[in-house]
Amino acid sequence: MHIPRTNRNCILSVYIALLLTTPLFGPAGGLYGNEEATADSPINRPLRFDFGPAGSPAANGDVALTVDQIYSTDRGFGWTTVPEKSFTFSPRLDGSRNDLTIDGALGSRLAFRADMAPGKWWITIWADAGTEDQSTLKLLLGGKPRATGWHSFTPSSEPRKSYIGLYRIYHGSVVVGDDGLDIELIGGNDPALLLGLSLIPDPIAANERQQWILQRLREAGAFDSKAPLTSLHYDLSSLKHEDPSDAFATYWLEHIEILAEAEKLRKLAGWEWAKDTTGQSIFGRFNQTVMLYDGLLSPRDLDSYPLYERALWNRGRMHHWMGEERHGINEINAAERDLAAMHALHPDSDLVAMYYGIKIDLPDPYDDIVYPSNAPEWSSAQREALLRMRGIAHWWVKDRQLPNGELGGKLDDDVEILRWWPSLIYSGDTVALEGWRKLANGVWHSPRIYQGFSKAVRDVEHSSEYISDTAPMMVVYSDDPVYLERLRFSADYFANFWTGITPSGHRFFKSSWIGATGMDTRPPRNRDVPMNARAVKAVRYLAWKTGDPEVIKTLHEWSLAWVHAAMRTDKGKPAGIIPPSIRFPDEALNGDEPSWVRANMYWDYYDWTGGSKMLDQLLFTYTLTQDETLLEPLHSTLDLIREHVDNGDADKSIEEFEEGSPAWTVAYLLQNLAFRSVVTQWRLYTGDNRYDNLIRRYGEPYIRYRLTGDEQHLLDGMQPVLDYVRYNTPLNTYENPVTDRIYVADRYNKKGGPD
Repeated sequence: MHIPRTNRNCILSVYIALLLTTPLFGPAGGLYGNEEATADSPINRPLRFDFGPAGSPAANGDVALTVDQIYSTDRGFGWTTVPEKSFTFSPRLDGSRNDLTIDGALGSRLAFRADMAPGKWWITIWADAGTEDQSTLKLLLGGKPRATGWHSFTPSSEPRKSYIGLYRIYHGSVVVGDDGLDIELIGGNDPALLLGLSLIPDPIAANERQQWILQRLREAGAFDSKAPLTSLHYDLSSLKHEDPSDAFATYWLEHIEILAEAEKLRKLAGWEWAKDTTGQSIFGRFNQTVMLYDGLLSPRDLDSYPLYERALWNRGRMHHWMGEERHGINEINAAERDLAAMHALHPDSDLVAMYYGIKIDLPDPYDDIVYPSNAPEWSSAQREALLRMRGIAHWWVKDRQLPNGELGGKLDDDVEILRWWPSLIYSGDTVALEGWRKLANGVWHSPRIYQGFSKAVRDVEHSSEYISDTAPMMVVYSDDPVYLERLRFSADYFANFWTGITPSGHRFFKSSWIGATGMDTRPPRNRDVPMNARAVKAVRYLAWKTGDPEVIKTLHEWSLAWVHAAMRTDKGKPAGIIPPSIRFPDEALNGDEPSWVRANMYWDYYDWTGGSKMLDQLLFTYTLTQDETLLEPLHSTLDLIREHVDNGDADKSIEEFEEGSPAWTVAYLLQNLAFRSVVTQWRLYTGDNRYDNLIRRYGEPYIRYRLTGDEQHLLDGMQPVLDYVRYNTPLNTYENPVTDRIYVADRYNKKGGPD
């Protein structure tokens, strides 16, 4: 792959001039200038084809091949099955494509022939990924199927109709006989989308200079190499300029350029400017990076491949974070595969071991904390936890945060890191407070926000994060009126735009795909869900801070609607349990879905996960109104749990019960952290002791301490935090590109965990 357009100015000027003034393969469209291959003189030197429309620019030296260039013995190459048409991608991809990959030819079946000299050749194919996360493209070389080795990404949660803007690379060898080579691509769900093709004779380091470069390739290919690729790129480019037929230089220059592009994309992380300049989202860039590494690590003899470790290590790390981010089983399995191979190669590397899943306690200043001799054990544990949490937060603020507040994981994920910072700020941490303020202000003024909420209409889990994770707490941290005014936008949307009154007289959200500029009410999006409470977070803080009766009235109406929904028993749902979704305006529980548990709304977090966000909403509204009706769902749920605990069901595994049954529901709630958190808040606020026996047995450690006075519960509550923040600090700081996966305890890395 040639250097992307956006990077060309970064290359040393001395060899930019060298590359641009002298063709590598002769004028575009010809093999060696005016020379063509014939049956008597087959192709015996490197060659690269750039497919696309007539007149489309090709990289210097590439053969521009249009759809009308049919194979002939005189030319020595061409189509044997003609493409249906050529295509060019939108200019928005200019930042991530070059002349080779910005256009191509497509067809349900493409076949190409080249009269190559007998011997071993290396084939590289650039093919657009189309709409597919899991490629259905079939490749045949010389009539024989070839496995591409391409990763099957976990599919997108929402349906995809347009091309994703990514491309894949196949690389492999083939032994060519006297009849040349036929290359065939057969489309599957998408047509075959061919961008480029290179044919290179087997590269042999035949002289001292090539041997010297090969040794440098091995050094650069070490997994922990810090060697930049620029020097190798320069030397290989120079070598190729001197002799365009040099297979060694051509082959390794191609690999260095693919590796450099992968590393460039990986290092872009989630900075907002990277999305605009590349035309790809952070996850698009992550996927593209893996696709590039797949091209380098295609099935073949990798033991002798100089760049093997560097490519494998970086692909493994990429898969690890993609697995963390999306919980996709394909990415998790791929990470385990790559990182197990790396750990076998480097068992003494602490960083490899961390990625492999081993806890490593690196030396740090917190190892030498001195505690007063009379300090309780729980107090020392709490102090250590706060100090270690502070160290992680301070790294992000001091070492990573930009003046506009960004932390490098994309804004709507950056904000999620704040969810465990309040305890630091409440304890007087001014660095964490300033970091929060910067991020809150940066989000507010970013182009992703329009009049106080997400500009784009997205599912509420994502559209609400920008504001809900930043703005509400600022009215706790500061009395500056500007922060209070920022909450009023959400209150207006909530009362007059997002929600409506059903024929039954209940206020519900009209959709769970919302934004400041619109709503998506196409089924199944036209439902209210407990996750909408996240969009209402700003409204709640406004009500708490001002006591505005109109704001409280609207919150009360919405909460009462959900009380009514919770007390229903449609589709076998136990009374009191918060349902996953309510369709607007007919209030059908989960729409037309047969199960009360499965909402079937694309994202699995819209299925039932305990309903804790809505229970929290009801409890909060109760604190404003003292309306006992709002507590009925929680009381009914606790009654249900007590009944099944008394029956002995609590001692059984959840797998023993039918999904959706009362016993299954109880088993799920007993292990649900977020539900137990709401129960703790309810008990502390109301002082109601009717469920104390249940809470002492299953409650969170802090409330169990409050009910029993046993300090061991406090220590038990701190232990999961310490078990996490003591180890593998790099994975919570400089190694981590996904800022919504910076945790302070393993138990927070679970569905249904706290915001």
